[in-house]
Amino acid sequence: MNNRIKSLALLVNLGIYGVAFPLCAEETTDSKQTAAEETMVVTAAEQNLQAPGVSTITADEIRKRPPARDVSEIIRTMPGVNLTGNSTSGQRGNNRQIDIRGMGPENTLILIDGKPVTSRNSIRLGWRGERDTRGDTSWVPPEMIERIEVIRGPAAARYGNGAAGGVVNIITKKGSNEWHGSWNAYMNAPEHKDEGSTKRTDFSLNGPLGGDFSFRLYGNLDKTQADAWDINQGHQSERTGIYADTLPAGREGVENKNINGRRALGLRTDAVAGV
Repeated sequence: MNNRIKSLALLVNLGIYGVAFPLCAEETTDSKQTAAEETMVVTAAEQNLQAPGVSTITADEIRKRPPARDVSEIIRTMPGVNLTGNSTSGQRGNNRQIDIRGMGPENTLILIDGKPVTSRNSIRLGWRGERDTRGDTSWVPPEMIERIEVIRGPAAARYGNGAAGGVVNIITKKGSNEWHGSWNAYMNAPEHKDEGSTKRTDFSLNGPLGGDFSFRLYGNLDKTQADAWDINQGHQSERTGIYADTLPAGREGVENKNINGRRALGLRTDAVAGV
């Protein structure tokens, strides 16, 4: 009787362990496959990706470009940037307002060395609803720019009000250890005699003042000649069929004068290291 009980117990144990071994082997195989899949995911996540929605124009790139009438002609080459006119009808339409991703100039924040440009806020609405701002983009001569950073989309939201479309941050050149200056002149003469020409001249002067102080002075004068009053004479609208003989639709003459000075304090490397 005892021998039968022992034989029965032995058979039961063999049956249990015989089932357990394949289960353990299957769990081990699944664990190895899971570990291999996790390793592949981690490897893919370690790739360095460039942050989208941010573009930069350096001083070297500006120097290699053709002469620009103002800063807007440089910024308009960036992805997602467009120049918006002051009106849909073309009146007073100098097309110098910077617009990012179609959100409108009022949702595009312009910064110079991190400070907002307040001249763009002086908007006078015409009786037809147009913005009469003349497109102020002559803040800094292109020759005085170190780089231009354009931020588009959600990344610009941290700049607050007026940055829903994007941000343009213009970084100017810093003072140097030696005195030097420059003078530049630019003229744009259209092919058609009824279109107004554009003239611009600017200067810059910067250098050390002694110790850790430096000085920088720059200014510019630009003038846009008005188009002829009858530039659209004989033009017929495709939508209404009306001739635009009496509608003033050319560029308005504009004259901008800007001068800026800055005294800067730069810390020496050894002074920073000793803090």
